[in-house]
Amino acid sequence: MTRRIIIFVGTMLLSALNAKPLADSPGVNGPGITVVDIAGDWEAIGDLPRQALLISLQGLANKHGANIYLVYPDDHKHPNTKPILNYYRARHGIRTTGLNSIEDVVKKYRSYLKGCVVWDTEVMPSLMVSYTVAGLEDALVVTEAHLPLMEKMGLKPVADFRQKFRGQTDAKIFRWAYDQYWSRCSRDYLVYLGEYCKGTKSGPGMLPAIADFAIVHKAFCTDLSTHPGAGEEYELADKIMSEMRPYAYVYGWHSYCKDKEEEHITMVSRHALVVAEGLATLPNMSFHGNIPVSPDFHFVQRGRFDNNPKIEDKVYVTLIQSDGMGIGSWDLPGRGEIPYGWEANEEYFEVAPALLQYYYESATSNDHFIGSLSGPGYFYPKYFPRDKLPGVLRREDTLMRRMDLHVFGIMDFSEGDHAVGNADLPKEVVDAYYENLPSAVGFLNGYGPANTYDCREGRPLVSYNYYVDIQKSVDEVVEDLQELARINPRRPYFLPVHVREDNDNKRMKAIVDRLGAEFEIIPPREFMIMAGKRPTMTKRYLDQRPDFSGRWKLDPTKSRNIFPSSFDLDIDQRGNLITMTTTALEARYVHHRQLKTSKVLVIGGAAVASPEEMTRRMGYSAGWSDSIVSSAAWKADGVTLVVTSLLNLETSQGRFPSTSTSEYVLSTDLMTLTVTERRATRRSMEPAVLFVYRRVL
Repeated sequence: MTRRIIIFVGTMLLSALNAKPLADSPGVNGPGITVVDIAGDWEAIGDLPRQALLISLQGLANKHGANIYLVYPDDHKHPNTKPILNYYRARHGIRTTGLNSIEDVVKKYRSYLKGCVVWDTEVMPSLMVSYTVAGLEDALVVTEAHLPLMEKMGLKPVADFRQKFRGQTDAKIFRWAYDQYWSRCSRDYLVYLGEYCKGTKSGPGMLPAIADFAIVHKAFCTDLSTHPGAGEEYELADKIMSEMRPYAYVYGWHSYCKDKEEEHITMVSRHALVVAEGLATLPNMSFHGNIPVSPDFHFVQRGRFDNNPKIEDKVYVTLIQSDGMGIGSWDLPGRGEIPYGWEANEEYFEVAPALLQYYYESATSNDHFIGSLSGPGYFYPKYFPRDKLPGVLRREDTLMRRMDLHVFGIMDFSEGDHAVGNADLPKEVVDAYYENLPSAVGFLNGYGPANTYDCREGRPLVSYNYYVDIQKSVDEVVEDLQELARINPRRPYFLPVHVREDNDNKRMKAIVDRLGAEFEIIPPREFMIMAGKRPTMTKRYLDQRPDFSGRWKLDPTKSRNIFPSSFDLDIDQRGNLITMTTTALEARYVHHRQLKTSKVLVIGGAAVASPEEMTRRMGYSAGWSDSIVSSAAWKADGVTLVVTSLLNLETSQGRFPSTSTSEYVLSTDLMTLTVTERRATRRSMEPAVLFVYRRVL
């Protein structure tokens, strides 16, 4: 079938998307499925027991085919379950039957159940452990209230967590689950069910929509914190991820109550894993995985662009919507009125191809998909193991070819964002993308604005120059974009703009209409072709070095030859400028109980004089220096900072010149700073002093 006919068929299907989803439908030749409304408050003492049971039943039934589809409320984080269902009915000929009685739906799929697992409504982690058990034992997830029904259905508990975990920490609960079940769990999928740690009424609860997918794939379910200060939780999360296969997927999302996205993705990346671009609220994935694409469908983008555009002295803007396809923006007003880029959920190609087909066929000629986010899913390339990065990018290149994607988006917040860190890329990482993604005609970098640019053989890498904040008025955004045009006077000026899902196409069109004649909005692929032909960006990479910034507290149990009872360190590092402040404290004294010393060094720069910061540098040996002269430089390995201090030691015979060399090394998790000091006056190569600091968060 030609592309024109495919486009026509897809356009005709749009009229079917407003049909009522719960009505029974005769279908054509497709399978018959059960549709259940899962509306409720997601509260442990409210509707969550029913919702949790239905999600587990969905996963268990859908292990054997497309059997159960759950319809979520319109205000769910992924709001389009009704349009997608109607698309399946119209395009795939699926016949539907609505059921709402728990007993009826359990009875219908009883043959797929081998037992039940009972969770404790007073201990939310018990529900996550129950979903792990459900996948391994084909057990329905229930509460005590459902046990009479289970007895009626002949389903006996394979595990009962009532009272078992009360009073225990999350770390202890998941350590028990790890010991009991991890050996039988998938090493290709790990599922985080944290995300929302409350129901919609702010009581204890959760929204574990992705749990059906976890059950199908026998994934371990958890919400272990990846916050480096989380102690046992962090250590167990790190251990579990270290035992996954390289390039395995982490589905779901971290807990907003426990850690930050940046911490979660950094740990995932360190272990060469990939986060699927879907939240824990992502519904019906076990169902989507059973629907093949239509025989006449091909992954060909509908978006139109000029393959040989005329380049004028203008400001060329391309708009890229992130987080938008699955969580709301796709169905908001105005889509199709202006050229628009959408980050594609590429992992759907393998696990939910018909869901991708829905987006491809409901796209307009102004909708353009790009590859994202950093790879075949989401990770931070600066923290991805260097020996594994080429392999995961080659996987991405294959996906791009199969999905007709040509522009690729990169994001890395492992070192913070534009506010207090950077979202830029070192040349080594940029090289990896150019070498391993030959199908990409160009790259976008960042989330908020970043400052990495390159262009090789007509293939540009351009960082986002602007982030559209939903809190800003249309007039403010227009003024910001016009200001950017003034501070980038060379034409053409290529201005990529990142748009979050809270901004819909209608709002963006209002902004575009006010920019003026000098501005032109173009599709992302056309943008890359033009920027590749007439690049006006300044080539720039991140000079990536370890950042020692932070508050550091001495760990006396692991340190050696440190005389003050407390010796803390504060570092502020900004590029090659580093400020080190030490605080030596001996609480027993009144006079000089605290000695605070600060020095500012330029790494690679001239030596700087400062007071001596180390009390009793020579330990019990008589040799002091009131002042020192220090310089800093990177060691040849590029990750060790060497501070060399010239000492003029006061001894019993006068003064003796000496040199002290201190090497600063960060641990891979960035939580430990080790400083080893060696002195030229000693014959031994062993450190004279060893400082081991733990980061204060």
